Amino acid sequence: MKKLICIVLSVGLLLGSLAVSGAALSPQEAWEAVNRSLFDVGIRNDLYAGGNVLGGFWVWQDGEIVLYEQRRGYDLDTPQQFWSGTKSMLSLLTGIAIHQGYIESVQQYVIEFFSDAIIRSGQESKRDMTVFHLLTMRSGLPSMLYDRGALRPLFVRNDAGLAAFQTAQLTAPGEEFRYCQGGPATQALVGVIERATGQNLYDFARYHLFKPLGMDSVSWTRTQSGSPVGGFGLYISPRDMFTFGQLHLQDGVWNGRRLLPRGWVAALTPAGGEVQRYSNENRHRLYYVSETSAGWQIRASGMGGNHLNILIEHNTMVVRIGHKMIYQSIFDWLLSNSGLMRPRCWLYIN
Repeated sequence: MKKLICIVLSVGLLLGSLAVSGAALSPQEAWEAVNRSLFDVGIRNDLYAGGNVLGGFWVWQDGEIVLYEQRRGYDLDTPQQFWSGTKSMLSLLTGIAIHQGYIESVQQYVIEFFSDAIIRSGQESKRDMTVFHLLTMRSGLPSMLYDRGALRPLFVRNDAGLAAFQTAQLTAPGEEFRYCQGGPATQALVGVIERATGQNLYDFARYHLFKPLGMDSVSWTRTQSGSPVGGFGLYISPRDMFTFGQLHLQDGVWNGRRLLPRGWVAALTPAGGEVQRYSNENRHRLYYVSETSAGWQIRASGMGGNHLNILIEHNTMVVRIGHKMIYQSIFDWLLSNSGLMRPRCWLYIN
C-alpha cells in the first residue's frame, strides 16, 4: 500500500512539473503571439503592414536574448526611427515628471502650465483639459491623421508647446478620441513637461532616464523652437528598446530606485482598471494595449514595423524592426535635413 501511495505521489509530482513547464512561454510562442496580434501572419512571413519587410527580431526572456533573426544589416545596436513609439517614451517621461513632483497628477489641468495662453471665444472648454486627456488622446485638439494644419506648432520658432495648446480645439476635452500621429496633443504634453521642469524635454529625459538606464543610442528630432517632437522623431536601438521595456517589467524600479509612480505600469493592464474605462482602439496612455494568445501585452509601436512588445505575465519582450521602404527613407531624411525641423540632436549626445 505504501509503495502504491509513493507511486501515485511520484506520478502526481511529475505531472505537476510538466504542467508548470508546459505553462512557460517558449521564445517561438512569444514571437508568434505578438506577430499574430498585429498582422495575423506566422514567423515565415516577413511582410509587415504597409508593405514593410522584416529587418530583424529579438526575443528577450529573464535578462537575455533567447531567439533572434537579423537581416539586411540590422543588429541590436542599429538606431531606428521609432516613429509613433516616441509617444510611449513621452508617456513614460510624464510618469517620471509626476514621480519627481514636477506635475501633481494626471488630473492636473493643462492650463496651469500655460497661464500665458490666449483662450479665444468658443474655446473656453480648453480650461478643462487635463494631462490625462492628452495621454488618452481625448484632448479635443486636432490630429495630424485627420486635420489639415495640425503640424504647424512644430514649425514655430518660439514655443512649440504653447502653440500646440493654443491650436483651435475641435471638441471639448474627453468628448472624442482622436488618434494623434503627431501634432498639437503630443506637443502640448511636451510643453507641459518642459514648463513643469524648466528643462528641455531631452535634457530631462537624459538626466532622469537615459543615463541612469545606460541608454546611449537615443537621439530625438526637434521642432523649430528646439523642443523634441512629441509624436515621432525618437531614434533608438533595439538594445535600448529592451532597456526601456525592462523598466516596465520591473514596475518602474531601476537598481532599487523608483522612477515611476506606483501603479503607473499597472494602469496599462486590466489589473489597473483604467484600460476598460479609458482606452480607445486598444490605445491607452500613448501605448497600444491588447490581449494576445500569450496573454496581455503593452506595446510601443511605430510606423514601418518597429515595435516593442512587453508580455508582462511572462517577463518576456519582443523587439521587431521593419526594413525601411523608400517612402519612409525620404520622409525620414526630410525630417532631419530639410531645415523645417532641426537635425537630430547630436549636440545633446556629445
